[in-house]
Amino acid sequence: MENLFKEARLKRRILFPALGMIPILMIGTFVYESWQLQNEIRQVVQMRARVLKDYFSRVSSQAKALGFSMSDYLAGHEHYVTDVRIRERIRSYPSRNFFEVADRDADSDRLFSGSLTGDGSGNSLPKSLIQEMEAALSLEGQFQALTDSESEVLWAYYMSTQKFIYIAPKTDVFKVHFQEEFFQAPFWVSASPGKNPERKQVITDLYDDLAGKGLLISVSQPVYFRDRFVGVAAIDIGLNAMRRILETGDCLGESMLIAENGNIVAKTGAVVLGDRPFPFKIEGAFEAGDIVRKDWTYWTVYEVRENEIHLVHKIQFLEYITFIIERLLPFWGLVLTLAAVCMLYVKLRASMYQVYQLSHTDPLTGITNRRGFLKSTQKSLTTGKRHGKPWSVLMIDIDHFKQVNDRYGHGAGDRILNEVAGALCKSVRKTDFVCRWGGEEFAVFLSGTGQEGAREIADHLRTEIQARVRLDDGASITISVGVAQGRGDDQCIESALGRADQALYQAKAGGRNKVCEYELVNY
Repeated sequence: MENLFKEARLKRRILFPALGMIPILMIGTFVYESWQLQNEIRQVVQMRARVLKDYFSRVSSQAKALGFSMSDYLAGHEHYVTDVRIRERIRSYPSRNFFEVADRDADSDRLFSGSLTGDGSGNSLPKSLIQEMEAALSLEGQFQALTDSESEVLWAYYMSTQKFIYIAPKTDVFKVHFQEEFFQAPFWVSASPGKNPERKQVITDLYDDLAGKGLLISVSQPVYFRDRFVGVAAIDIGLNAMRRILETGDCLGESMLIAENGNIVAKTGAVVLGDRPFPFKIEGAFEAGDIVRKDWTYWTVYEVRENEIHLVHKIQFLEYITFIIERLLPFWGLVLTLAAVCMLYVKLRASMYQVYQLSHTDPLTGITNRRGFLKSTQKSLTTGKRHGKPWSVLMIDIDHFKQVNDRYGHGAGDRILNEVAGALCKSVRKTDFVCRWGGEEFAVFLSGTGQEGAREIADHLRTEIQARVRLDDGASITISVGVAQGRGDDQCIESALGRADQALYQAKAGGRNKVCEYELVNY
């Protein structure tokens, strides 16, 4: 009897408290997993927001450049005699009531990347219209760069109040040419003075492309000349391009872009034009990074473009709970095994560290990438400033690298990048930093080195690369180097890198395989 009593007392003292710990441990792990999941969601959605913000900022700048270039050309050539070659290149299609300007440049026999078409027969066009068409054609280089380098850009174009449009990439003019209905398209209406008296750049709601490329949005820049609205320069971004960004990273829920008026711009799932999936007023309702539950849905909102576009992430409550439970089931099955919980923690920490390492290292060469470089140099900058030591930076570009890829293949190009990175790392001190800045560009931070010493190091690096790195046929690889010394008032390394980049441009313009220094003024 005494033994039974002792056994019962043992159960009360050990087993029952242990069993009582199970729901506490389950609740604790559930709370922890909820917090962890929200952090993961924040990280992925923040990353998407940063990518989208950078992307829209770049496209916005490109659209502004098109608009400003048009205005500048019109202002600078207002009193010039129009080019008679424009009139000579006009082809009329009376049966279709439009004309086009032939896409072949009479001087260089070069095909343009776009198509210029206008309303009417093209006969007896006024001087102002000819000058505006000349201005549009003068942007050929910008249009070509946009449509060649930006795979996400469906169309880049300029349309005039004088009823013509220059659009890139080049199209079959019988399928896509100027039509009066273009004046009713969102890219035009949203940027016209009636809807946009502030003359600001606008981003349209999602709409169906009149040229048949599916759903898209337009970044429209109104163009004014002598305080008069003359046209719109616009860049069209396809829905698929925005979806690719919205699907970046593994994240529970659905991301979408919402316009200021609440209309949807893009989302990962099926899109219905005019859909308003976000039932709340964005302004003042959410703080960036907060995950808020309203009714049976979790929401988080990040600003992508001020007062115009927001990234909204949506998670259904049931989906959220189910996801957490599914993640916890393996651990609840081993709830008494504390080691499993510890292993999970270690694994998560290791994953976070791995993500950190990947985000700071170039995957091809294994050296620091731009982000890691900027972070690594901060300590040296602080130390140098405290002790009054000089420092310098080098911007390095592999000469004719595109030709290497084109002629020898990308495998050879990757090998050259690795060998150049290795040679740079071997040729600098342990206190210096080398990174792959992007593409075929590298950056080097030289601690405790003035401009004269940096020039000597740059020359040494140039000769080392030329001597050590060779193509399969034995040809030497050369580099161009820009040198800049950090200024005493520099708050960060970016300004010095900008000066070094200017010096690099001089080296490349001067024939490459050179070292050029940025001349310090008032240093």
